[in-house]
Amino acid sequence: MKKVSVFLVLLISLFAFAQQEVVAIVNGRNITMDEWNREANVQKLLLEIQNSNETFYQILMTTQEGLVLIEKYKLKVLDTLIRKIAFIQFAESLKVQPDPQTVKNDVDNEIKKMLNDLKMTEAQLNDYLIQLGMGQLEDFRQKLYLQRTYSLSLANVYTYYLKTATVSEEEIKAYYEKNKAKYTVPTQYDLLIFKTKDKAMADSIRQDVAKNISVEEISKKYNLSPHVNGLVTQGDMEKIPQNLWVIITSVPKGTILPAQLINNEYYIIRVRDVKPGSQKSLDEVKEEIKKELVSTKQEEVKDKVAKDFEDFLKKSKIEVKYKSQIVK
Repeated sequence: MKKVSVFLVLLISLFAFAQQEVVAIVNGRNITMDEWNREANVQKLLLEIQNSNETFYQILMTTQEGLVLIEKYKLKVLDTLIRKIAFIQFAESLKVQPDPQTVKNDVDNEIKKMLNDLKMTEAQLNDYLIQLGMGQLEDFRQKLYLQRTYSLSLANVYTYYLKTATVSEEEIKAYYEKNKAKYTVPTQYDLLIFKTKDKAMADSIRQDVAKNISVEEISKKYNLSPHVNGLVTQGDMEKIPQNLWVIITSVPKGTILPAQLINNEYYIIRVRDVKPGSQKSLDEVKEEIKKELVSTKQEEVKDKVAKDFEDFLKKSKIEVKYKSQIVK
């Protein structure tokens, strides 16, 4: 009995829908029941749920709670649809609305591609869409038209705002002057370092380093890979302890330091070369700075579009005429 009563509620609700053709008005633009139903596409949603989870489908279709959930979904879709239409109007207020003919051509081309890919006639595609729970071909066409109009409106609005996101030479120079430290190349040391816990081995390795025996030969002789063999940025304490840096930075290039005992390990260090730090010129980093400033401005544009659209919404006249019988 409960199952029957729930379906009666659904039938009454659907009948009420049919009597109330206009469900909302956005700045004078009507949203019809057909348009809302195309966006929500409850039939397709329920078909997918039935195919994947029959139990959940039965709960949705045979309980009051299920119907309320479906209704809440539809109301959320209506809210989203209102915002989409309002954004299209926002684009119109900026005079960057998409050309209707361009939108129509895009939709026609997309449907032609579907017909070609599926090797169907329009009549066959119509039947196919109905089987999928997506309504008739004309419903599908209208839905595509709205989606394309909205997506082009988004693109056009962001393009419009991005015109102000250009970066001048003065801005690049000012950023460079303020962030010079960011574009400083630190001093680097070309080092050869072995380390071992054995003092006698450490002294022997130092002698071999002083004799200019190759790194490969030393490694093979002592079965010991070098701890460092190449350029290291000054102050890199992941590779070299701080108290060793104090010594390394105080000696000229070419120096072979006596074995240094740090935390029960002996470090044998040769300072092969020193590459002094330098300041990159503005010309060297101009493009890098420009990209960074443009990226920052693009984020600012996103925030600006969002804010201006919300302001547009507040000034808009939006009337939701549909009154749910089961969701308060």
